[in-house]
Amino acid sequence: MPDKSELGRRIKSVRDGKHLTLKTIEGSAGISATHISEIERGKTSPTLGALLRISKALSKDAAYFLEDEDLGDFSLVTSENRLKESLAGGAGSIERLTTSIPGGRLQACFITLAPGKSRHSQPHTHFGNEAAVVVSGKMRFKCAGEVIELEEGDAIHYHANVEHSYENASKRDDATMIWISTERSAT
Repeated sequence: MPDKSELGRRIKSVRDGKHLTLKTIEGSAGISATHISEIERGKTSPTLGALLRISKALSKDAAYFLEDEDLGDFSLVTSENRLKESLAGGAGSIERLTTSIPGGRLQACFITLAPGKSRHSQPHTHFGNEAAVVVSGKMRFKCAGEVIELEEGDAIHYHANVEHSYENASKRDDATMIWISTERSAT
């Protein structure tokens, strides 16, 4: 979490970028312009309630001001700077297509699975939603007890709170897919 000077700098930067006065934020957030000025100058830290009201007045998610790194409003991952990570047991590889943005809840990856391999050894559940588009090969998804075979160009979307898993349905060719989740840590 940033210190009070950095937090204040971020608030002032957003306010200035939107060409808003302290008085405008005072009216929207219900916090005195003097107090907002003290926060922006790093003289005091806002309470959580005050930060939420200031964030709303600035049309920003409060997480924007609390992230360890000063994250931008968008994520750009070019094909040249995409990192490829190997999956355990020679199952394949994963390439992150997104990086964090303030308050972001979306993650996208390019997954390659070796013949007959799966990402997780057992079906699992967690919070969020997942979607996938098969780019090449054949994938087998198991969702809520159903087995669904997908080929190139096919897509699936499901609530991740139902038991699910996926694997390469081929015994001889790699399969690739673009995988998207609303859960940052799930892959």
